[in-house]
Amino acid sequence: MLKHELSALWDESLQDEDFRFELKAQEVAVQLANAVARSGLTQKELADRLGWKTSRVSKVLHGASNLTLKTMLQVCEALGIDFDIHFGGKHYLNEQIEVIRRKRQQMDAMLQLAEQANSMAWRNYSRVKAFSRVSYSSDGLNQAGSL
Repeated sequence: MLKHELSALWDESLQDEDFRFELKAQEVAVQLANAVARSGLTQKELADRLGWKTSRVSKVLHGASNLTLKTMLQVCEALGIDFDIHFGGKHYLNEQIEVIRRKRQQMDAMLQLAEQANSMAWRNYSRVKAFSRVSYSSDGLNQAGSL
């Protein structure tokens, strides 16, 4: 019952434009915060690079600021990175999932070929090893153990 109520509340919330905006703003803020963390810079160092107050950087990284594309560009350039914008939502994700699925199929095929090659190599090794146990003498073939 609780699951159904939460689902209904979520669906209702998604009808609100401000709520959807906040979700997107938080998503961008989290991605920016991750980029800052990966860069190794502190918020103060980033603020110094941008010529901003540390409080402005904090607002940007906590999603408390309505970012313009220019602000995004400035932050990303200060971090030495680029940013991309993808439109299409589920369509874009489905394309990415399809790419991953195809790559997995390619990897599975490569692993299968590697397993076959490994199996053939072991069979050949076994034959060579068995052949090397056979010795030749003037009176014919003798097994290495029966000399």
